[in-house]
Amino acid sequence: MQYGKLVGALSVLVFIVLTFSISPAISALSNSYIISSTGQIARNNVTARSGSPSDIQSAINVVASAGGGNVYVPAGDFTFDYIGDYGVMVYGGVNIIGSGTAATILRSTREPPTGSTMFYLDGSNGKPIRISGIFFKGYVNATEDTSTEAVEVDSVKDFRIDHCRFEDFTSRAVGVGAGSRGIIDHCVFDNPYKERIGGDWGYGIIVWGDNIWRSMDYYLGQYDGKVNIAYIEDCTFSRCRYATAGNAGGWYVFRHNTVYISPNYGSWAKSGIDVHEGGTSWPGGRGFEAYANTFYGTDAYQQAFKVRCGGGVVFNNTISNIYEAVWLLKADWTTSEQNYVKDLYIWSNTLSNVDLPISKDGFYQENIHYFLYARPGYIPYPYPHPLTVQP
Repeated sequence: MQYGKLVGALSVLVFIVLTFSISPAISALSNSYIISSTGQIARNNVTARSGSPSDIQSAINVVASAGGGNVYVPAGDFTFDYIGDYGVMVYGGVNIIGSGTAATILRSTREPPTGSTMFYLDGSNGKPIRISGIFFKGYVNATEDTSTEAVEVDSVKDFRIDHCRFEDFTSRAVGVGAGSRGIIDHCVFDNPYKERIGGDWGYGIIVWGDNIWRSMDYYLGQYDGKVNIAYIEDCTFSRCRYATAGNAGGWYVFRHNTVYISPNYGSWAKSGIDVHEGGTSWPGGRGFEAYANTFYGTDAYQQAFKVRCGGGVVFNNTISNIYEAVWLLKADWTTSEQNYVKDLYIWSNTLSNVDLPISKDGFYQENIHYFLYARPGYIPYPYPHPLTVQP
């Protein structure tokens, strides 16, 4: 009888050892094991071995194959160098969670390939993606390059990028591509390289659309069910060419942010936020909503808002020590309404030491292209954005 019990106990022990020897890679990656009703080990919460591109990608692939979940990147200052168009591909349904910007640092130590990005977010499967708690550190040569980017968002519905820090990205820190919608919140965007080499680039965020020129009513105060719209809130920007820019029919909502407008390091590094005109075959940015932000200038030739296209609302912002609060600019080559400013409403902004509240090309006329009162019927989308308060 005692012999039988001993054999049984040894059999259980051998089974356990064999079970966790079957897949040492998964065992090393995972920080949780859950036995589901099918008897399989669920792989929805995985910790990457390190912050290298290959280790993060391995963890992403495990979680994606399980239908989605969380990839945790441990604390550490990791070298993040890669060959190809991107460092890692993040699939819809996979969240990448670091240990905080003071703990998880992904650092480029050499020039990445031209046009590449550290994290490419692929939302083609229709699932959301979250990136949180990571310090993205770019690489800059002694001369400016326009290729580096931290995160590219491609067709992701309900993405969230939060509590991250972005430094030294010569093109832009975050690019929001066509077909996406989501929120960027509680992030820090800084480009200290501009103090060293100057240059014309270095955006915080660029929001693109799908080249379709929709009515402003499609976007104003809206989010649910929309596309080509990004909410940016509770972030800090410094030493950027622009904190945020829109193009190709994209729309953004910029609220409760702080912007330190750079001295003129480069010929264009002197504005807060921007909506860009397009080209002969594509529209510029559709417009924006900007409210409850604070802009600090250096009393040089700067603008809080440089608006070249589209419309929207600008209200309840605090703007100080700057040359122009709002600059309405028209490209001299265009006659298309999709490439100049129309239906822009500006009201109730607090200005301190501002030379020109409104500066404009001779083309623009008050009460035709822009209005100095509240847009009738406008109601902002709830703040904070619902995606920021979900568990």
